[in-house]
Amino acid sequence: MDGRKQLQHLINQLIMEVKCYGILEISIEQYKIVCNSILKYAETSGKNEYTPELMTSYSKYLDERVSSGAVCAEYRRFQVRVMRMLSTLAETGKADFSRAKYSLLKYPVSNETAELVEQVLNSYSISDKAKKDLRAPTRHLLWYAAEQGVMPEKIDDALIMRYLISEVPTTNSGSTGRTLRCVKYTTEYLKKSGNQNILRDYSLLKLKNDHRRIVPAFLEEEITEIVDATNTEKKIEKRDRAILLVAYCTGLRGIDITEIKLSDIDWRRQKISAIQSKTHTPIICELNGTTMNAMADYILDARPECDVPEAFVTVKAPYRKLSKGFGSMIDKYCERAGVQKITFRGFHSIRRSFETIMVSRGIPIETASQMMGHKTITEDKPYITYNRNQSAFVAMDFTDVPITRGIYAAGNPSLPRKGDGRS
Repeated sequence: MDGRKQLQHLINQLIMEVKCYGILEISIEQYKIVCNSILKYAETSGKNEYTPELMTSYSKYLDERVSSGAVCAEYRRFQVRVMRMLSTLAETGKADFSRAKYSLLKYPVSNETAELVEQVLNSYSISDKAKKDLRAPTRHLLWYAAEQGVMPEKIDDALIMRYLISEVPTTNSGSTGRTLRCVKYTTEYLKKSGNQNILRDYSLLKLKNDHRRIVPAFLEEEITEIVDATNTEKKIEKRDRAILLVAYCTGLRGIDITEIKLSDIDWRRQKISAIQSKTHTPIICELNGTTMNAMADYILDARPECDVPEAFVTVKAPYRKLSKGFGSMIDKYCERAGVQKITFRGFHSIRRSFETIMVSRGIPIETASQMMGHKTITEDKPYITYNRNQSAFVAMDFTDVPITRGIYAAGNPSLPRKGDGRS
């Protein structure tokens, strides 16, 4: 087979094969970054076709970047793997995944089904973030149907109910709300596309709220110990310290912190502007001096020089904004600080601490709710953690409350008196 192919077409084909292979989305993004780097290098060299000579030239270019410190050796190995896959795809028509070491999707589907998932989600006016959250449970439903030997156009009510009753509780009970939403979207789309086997209206499905766990938020002393456990001699820990302080000072969600851009920081007024990913509403947060100093210390002394607009980036090249949650980060510093690891208490608990402490200090819940970026006060209920002092207040006696009538009135002969033997 002739190895000379349009490079852009070859790259598109490789990304499609990677998706079909079932590699996780976060890893697919890394493939895209490497492929774009190869494409940019080829364009700079005035080439638009794949050739073995191009790969050899790019490999030498990579070696030079590793020698100069612009790229780490680990990332070079990954780029070489992608180059090998491009080469085997160009020469044989099939990419070589034999040495790929990436976690596979939990519910791998065919290329046609993967496209159907995108069609279902694109048929609704939802954000890219929502599509990302709903992609896996939508794929799960169609994967389950395929495992039962049922094509999408043949899915019926019996299969949907088996999926909800037998499959979801045992494999994906932690995201039942998203699952019901995906069932609604998928069944509506399939009906509009000609499926006549689905007769029920699944838009009426509603998740019954279970008992909410009361997860203690971090105490102020614990957060201080966690922050103090960071080693500011290390660049990565300067970044982590700034993230922890921003979370505690603003109450922002972890995903919103990863989206903070350098341009969002108002150093003069000591504020941060953000668009909340959950509500898509803008919010302006005040920063105290400690947090401002930590941010400045990270950005000026530890943040690598790069074109990434987001403030918090990876410590290794290629530099990019942080995309993972901060669960492992909080676990790391909790262990180092000797702070007890309580089940279900993680990085998001810092947000709960933010509101709990505000309310305990007498800030009206309406004000605290606005600072949290909530749309209604009812959203604040899970964030107000049990407070011993506030609870003790309702257990005070009636010394200062005059009672002149009723059974508890002073002088009531029916009340037991000291020494009369009644109890």
